[in-house]
Order: sequence, then C-alpha cells, then structure tokens
Amino acid sequence: MTDAARAATVVTVYPMTGRQLFLTVPHAICEECDLTVRLVQRVASDLPHVEVRIKPWFNNLFDALRRGGWHPPVVTIDGKVSTQGVVPDEATLRRAIEAAPARADAG
Repeated sequence: MTDAARAATVVTVYPMTGRQLFLTVPHAICEECDLTVRLVQRVASDLPHVEVRIKPWFNNLFDALRRGGWHPPVVTIDGKVSTQGVVPDEATLRRAIEAAPARADAG
C-alpha cells in the first residue's frame, strides 16, 4: 500500500475539562486530561498519517461509553480504547499508534 493510499490513523481523546455541554469544567479538576491531550498531540506530530481528534467527554458521552471509555481522559486509536483514567506512557502510546493497522481509505 502506498503512502498516498494509506488512511490516517485516528487518535481520539475524550477529556472532561474545558467546554462541556452548557458549562466549563476547570482544568484543575482533571490535570490528567490536559497532559493527555498535549502528549497525544506531541506524539502524533512525530508520526506520519496520524489524525488527532479532541472530543469533550460529556458532549460525546454515548460515543465514549460505546467504545468502553468510562473514565476520562479516554484515548482511542481507530475507535478502540488504548487508555483511560491515566496519562498514557509516551513510549507505549507511540508503539500502539505505530502498530495500528494500515487501512485503505473507505471514503
């Protein structure tokens, strides 16, 4: 599969801080959420074909729960929970993203 045909690996972070529905959750409530978002963005910037999506946990509660993400911050890689409730280890996160299967863009 060529680089042009390879679709991006999608890494989604569901934090509980920031703007959530009709309220704003202070960052002091979940420092792990902010650390996780920054870590995922830094790791993704080093790797090709990685798309990072940040979805507020409360706003996307049913999507997060459907994937098994009960405790923010939840990190999914191509829709599968990688970590939740903790800041992921950088080396482990990097290996998990790199190991995500290459997939053709389904359109």
